[in-house]
Amino acid sequence: MISTMLLSALLASAAPPAAVAQTGAPAAPAEKATAAAPEKPAAAPSEKPARSPADQAALVDGTIPADPERSLFQAKCLICHTGDYVTQQRLTEGQWQKSVEKMKRWGAPLTDDEVKTLAAWFGRTWNRDLPERRSPQRAAPKGSTPGK
Repeated sequence: MISTMLLSALLASAAPPAAVAQTGAPAAPAEKATAAAPEKPAAAPSEKPARSPADQAALVDGTIPADPERSLFQAKCLICHTGDYVTQQRLTEGQWQKSVEKMKRWGAPLTDDEVKTLAAWFGRTWNRDLPERRSPQRAAPKGSTPGK
């Protein structure tokens, strides 16, 4: 990540300002390229966000990402469920839609827009592309297996 930021900074300082490249006139000081990495455009609602390997590993481990939908999830889903109820599942957006609609029918305090928002977020985040969560392997307790 640091090397990407350094490369971006080097390229930004070596390239002519955007105004010069487009108009041939020097850019005003406020228009000069900065060394900061450009912001990524927001993912479309049904588009899966690009996640780093560390972020993906955190999702597999059951971490709830700090996405904008997190507060809605905490307020509406965690009143009945633990986070594991969602993070252990790998469903398509359509399957998530049916599941969240079922929760609404069973009394979850959700509006139709909140159902769509949560189903889309779940479908982008906990889908079939995310590896299954694995339980840690532990040795069997002494005396629990024959001959040991």
